[in-house]
Amino acid sequence: MTQTPSADAGDISARTIWIGCIALYAIYMVVAVFWIDILRGPGLHPVTGEPNWELGLLETTQNIFLAIALVMAGVMCARAKTPLLRVWLAVVFIGVLYLLGEETSWGQHYFRWGTGGWFAEFNDQSETNLHNTSYWLDQAPRNLLYLGMVVGGLIHPLLKHVRKGRGLIDKPWWWAPTIACLPAVLFAFISGAPKGLDKIANDIAALPNHPAFFNAWNEGFALQFYRASEMEECFMYLFFVVYLWSLASRLKFRSEKDG
Repeated sequence: MTQTPSADAGDISARTIWIGCIALYAIYMVVAVFWIDILRGPGLHPVTGEPNWELGLLETTQNIFLAIALVMAGVMCARAKTPLLRVWLAVVFIGVLYLLGEETSWGQHYFRWGTGGWFAEFNDQSETNLHNTSYWLDQAPRNLLYLGMVVGGLIHPLLKHVRKGRGLIDKPWWWAPTIACLPAVLFAFISGAPKGLDKIANDIAALPNHPAFFNAWNEGFALQFYRASEMEECFMYLFFVVYLWSLASRLKFRSEKDG
């Protein structure tokens, strides 16, 4: 009797993902400290005329990761052998398409059209996207993605390791992220940590008789210099690539095993 392979059988190397995430984080930090112009990017915003950070290193990396994930999800959806898998990959495809469209303002930052009408009135950054118009189109989807990363990409694989194969999300076998996805989740947390530290420093600086150090922090040494939110999103979007790569590898292994 042929034994059914485990859900993680044929997975990609977690060590490779760890090395990639460490290298990417190091590059971002070195650039942030020594070559901030690379983060700022070339050209000016097509509407405001201010430096267009959307063409900088972090935002460009985000778009590359999303574009790769979009192609992967589309190809995998077309090749899916079961209806449930096809539906799930279609959901991922639509989600990634929305993120990519929104991050590029649906092409505005590259083709440089102006902003008018409804977007000019309601978009707080004068861009043709939806996420700058409403909490429900920006922070709500972002928080939902983060929750999924925490539960599926962090808690599930760690619990599965401790419980020797039993995680939080074991059915269908292919759905949940594996331990290979954990580095991207962890580095998203690390990258976003300066936001929390910055808020704490600002709160302390607002108190009477606070240490003078926090004045200097607020006057130019805040960790927001590193654009923590954008770096955080880079690893959040890398998560899609790693998850789909892992899923494709495990599906291929299972297919070959089944003959």
